[in-house]
Amino acid sequence: MHLETIRRTATAAGRAQTGLFNVEGTRLVERALRAGAELVGVVTTAVYPTQSPRHQTLLDDLAAHVVPITQIAPTAMAQLTQGRQLGDIIGLVRLPDTAECLGGDSLLLLVAVNVVDPGNVGALVRTAHALGATAVNDICSSDPFHPKAVRTSMGSLFKMPICHFATAADFLAVCQQQQIATAATVATGGTPLPQANLPAKRLAVLLGNEYWGLPEELLTAVTHRLTIPMSDGIDSFSVNAAAAIVLYEIKRLAIGD
Repeated sequence: MHLETIRRTATAAGRAQTGLFNVEGTRLVERALRAGAELVGVVTTAVYPTQSPRHQTLLDDLAAHVVPITQIAPTAMAQLTQGRQLGDIIGLVRLPDTAECLGGDSLLLLVAVNVVDPGNVGALVRTAHALGATAVNDICSSDPFHPKAVRTSMGSLFKMPICHFATAADFLAVCQQQQIATAATVATGGTPLPQANLPAKRLAVLLGNEYWGLPEELLTAVTHRLTIPMSDGIDSFSVNAAAAIVLYEIKRLAIGD
């Protein structure tokens, strides 16, 4: 059963039907367990506990939490991991309930708009967690619980509330209603980041598609447009690098205040 369920959770439809997503490798299973995520089962190989004391300790911890452990053949594990050397263990985790992302006074949101690569979405979750964002919002972006996004987040998705909005208009309407300032990143034409006068609280930072950026109709509706100064001969940062730079600057200014 675990094998078939793991295969199903590789797709958005399978995750929706099962209510589960998968976490691959020793580190992610450890972090899921430490974060109190609801692990419903793991699969591993017979040789896994012999690889190091760390692996046996993880199996002991899973058993102490009454997480069912199923052994599978190394060939079956190799098919599931596609050669990734993260540790021959995969867990199934219950999808979290829809998070409340817009409450509280100290609000700093990272918003991914039409970001198509699940690796980029996972990296944004990790960056948001590292730089003090209170939540990640996804608008028509790749699923944060896609296996690649989960691996790239390195466990940060267990610590960050993640919310979904069907459209940018829905999100902006809520921001306007709740008096949340909105700052859009643009490659050119925005206020240079070092000169931007951004609120330290109740701010949403929006980043767009890897190829086309943010749609024009969204840019006309935000309260701030930000441009990160770049060297000549380059036209943009990667979406995750842009997120890291903007969030770091916001954090730096907040510490200075």
